[in-house]
Amino acid sequence: MLTPKVNRSHHVPACPGARTGNKQVMHRLRPAILCFLGVVLLGFVGCSAGSPQPGLIRSIYVEGSVGAPTSDLAQYADVIHDTSVRVLIERGYVAATEPASADAFLRASWLARPAIAGTPQSRVTLQMTLVSRGGAVLSVLDIVTDTPAGFLSRERISDHIREKLGTIIPGPRSVP
Repeated sequence: MLTPKVNRSHHVPACPGARTGNKQVMHRLRPAILCFLGVVLLGFVGCSAGSPQPGLIRSIYVEGSVGAPTSDLAQYADVIHDTSVRVLIERGYVAATEPASADAFLRASWLARPAIAGTPQSRVTLQMTLVSRGGAVLSVLDIVTDTPAGFLSRERISDHIREKLGTIIPGPRSVP
């Protein structure tokens, strides 16, 4: 008896909608390949997304003021430090007592401009800079701007610090 040769790749399924063996394998393999490629691409997206944002600033170390052009202004260093610490605590920050435990640093520096002809005093600027642990400058603020040195007192410096430092530093925040 002769049996007809049957090409198995053209085998007709038993019922409508059924798939042959080869089609079943390909039907399951294609979604598996697409799923695998999707997972691989998600892995690469993590590599190209850039570095994560630095942590939240919660503690700030207040450094002593530097660059006072006169001994009169140098005596205000404790007022600058104490008022800055109070403002930071009022804003919800922790005033770090050691630089090693701080997330950021607040630096105060005096800038002096020579006396102008006809005026007996030089003019000074008190500038405060907030710097992250990594060295990035987060904020620069002029507390006292181009003011005659003899015009400043402990109370005025303290008032300026409360007014200007209080508005620029809202509370614990993320570093850009």
